[in-house]
Amino acid sequence: MVDWAFIASFVPAAIIGIIVISNPISTAAVFIGLTEKMTKDEKQAIIRQATRYAIGILFFFAITGMLLFQLFGFTIGAFRIAGGIILLTAAAAMLNPRPAEEEAAESAENIALIPICIPFIAGPGTIITVILYMTTAIDAGDMHGFGTSVVAAIGVLVGIVVTVFVSWLVMAKSEAIDKRLGEGRAVVTRLMGLIVMAIAVQFIINGIMDVTPEFVKIVDEARQVLMLLWY
Repeated sequence: MVDWAFIASFVPAAIIGIIVISNPISTAAVFIGLTEKMTKDEKQAIIRQATRYAIGILFFFAITGMLLFQLFGFTIGAFRIAGGIILLTAAAAMLNPRPAEEEAAESAENIALIPICIPFIAGPGTIITVILYMTTAIDAGDMHGFGTSVVAAIGVLVGIVVTVFVSWLVMAKSEAIDKRLGEGRAVVTRLMGLIVMAIAVQFIINGIMDVTPEFVKIVDEARQVLMLLWY
């Protein structure tokens, strides 16, 4: 059975969350700055390469993210708190954006991977967001059933595809978008920063709720040991 009420709330939130933290507007701004002297064909080639890299990287972390917990002994709660803190720093950067030329140095011959794909389309914040949403989708199986978990996980993968498509679209139309937004680009970036900050705080709250029972259990066990030693 699939809990469609949960899916209807979770999947749109996941898709929007991944898009927002990826921040396609910043990607477009950096793309314009790095490719202004390139031909149209060269720009299209970079767009294709960058989006392919992004799909591969984000799918990899979405599928293997849980293995990180097993390999390093992470708890989901701890990872949610850490991820939320990282997203808070990303949100702060979006609320106080730097000029594109300061954010992305022209150093790599193949700018499709660095800096277009990483850290813009598939940066650390986006990777962590994907992992956190995927773990939430997997955890949903305990309360809402296996079918719900599968559909939710597919929804996260769809969110990755939609995010990369949006990034592809804004890069392909970057010059027109930049002309239309003008000074409004900074306003849009700051608005996205506020949304990311709200997502980050929610991740931290969820993480605290996850680790609180474990913390209470440890404190209770320690109290019992102290009582035994005292008496």
